[in-house]
Amino acid sequence: MKYNEAMQTIDTEKALAYLGFEVQRNGSYLDFPCPTCGNKSSIRYHGEKKNVSYCPNCKKGDNIISLAVKVKQLEFQDAKNLLLEKATFADKPIEEELNLTGQLEWCEFLEKEGLNMELCQEMGVGKWKGKGIMAGHVAFTVHNEHGVKVAYYGLHIPEKRVKYPSNFNPETYLYNIHNINLHEEVWITKDLFNCLRIIQSGKQSVCNFGLPYLSTRQYQLLSNCDRVVFDWSGDKRDVAYINIASLKTFYRFA
Repeated sequence: MKYNEAMQTIDTEKALAYLGFEVQRNGSYLDFPCPTCGNKSSIRYHGEKKNVSYCPNCKKGDNIISLAVKVKQLEFQDAKNLLLEKATFADKPIEEELNLTGQLEWCEFLEKEGLNMELCQEMGVGKWKGKGIMAGHVAFTVHNEHGVKVAYYGLHIPEKRVKYPSNFNPETYLYNIHNINLHEEVWITKDLFNCLRIIQSGKQSVCNFGLPYLSTRQYQLLSNCDRVVFDWSGDKRDVAYINIASLKTFYRFA
């Protein structure tokens, strides 16, 4: 397996645990002790730079495979193969319906995003009322393609920092895919609020939870659609641009 493919395949949290690191979630990052200096280092566990780390004390970048080289004292290729064997992410969706019922409130923040109360109530979007990991966040109710409620996805007010449960992997889902008519035009965007605004305008829309790319699973879900419109910021190096042709469906960029 090529390096870039391996970097996307290795489960960051599982790999760090296998290497003996204690980790703490911090938005899109996992914090862990730097093996060189012992101070806090951070590594991306999803996104364009997944499995790339940086230690502010050492002022040096690293990656999950080179960390395995240091900890296990292996050659690079052997370390990569070890992590692919021991810490590959199983792209397994949540099977049980979420039994957590949250109280979601309309708030001024949603109004400033240009959204109306009726749509947010219909979509299960609102400021989380109460305690738990969604406290202080605008929570989005997430369903799988069959309409089963699987998780809440949170954006902190006002910085929009991401929060979601540990058993939820955004690469496995597309927000609002369960409401889509596959034979009508579907818009896809990276921004959850923009997804709601598109729906509010009378169009169909899904969202990939802000990832700078589309995962293999997300491509599979989109490939069932007859016509796809990408409301997609970024340049031509974006992997989404590179791989759009694999959809084998009508598409255009807005």
